[in-house]
Amino acid sequence: MAELSLQVDELWVGEMRGVTLGGQRLLVVRTEHGVCVYRDRCPHQGYPLSEGRLEGGVITCLLHGHTFDAATGAGINPRSSCLAAIPSRTEDGRVHVTADDHRGLP
Repeated sequence: MAELSLQVDELWVGEMRGVTLGGQRLLVVRTEHGVCVYRDRCPHQGYPLSEGRLEGGVITCLLHGHTFDAATGAGINPRSSCLAAIPSRTEDGRVHVTADDHRGLP
């Protein structure tokens, strides 16, 4: 089983990074509230969010400008669209995600 184990302080607060786990692209985001993991694709047309921007706690997809709350994945514009969150845990300063945690997600 594949597992991602990333040191929390490898990411600055307000930084995001695309990673691959078990053949799937994930987006790791560090906010002032902690670390969140999402599928690295905009729900609108699947564009990689890791190629977008993270400013002021808002993730912006560069393809069509859709925006999401970085801490919750909730859609800002449009509100009806939200990010697919991946279960993760933070332990001893490391973020852990296993490949099984994101199977079956669109």
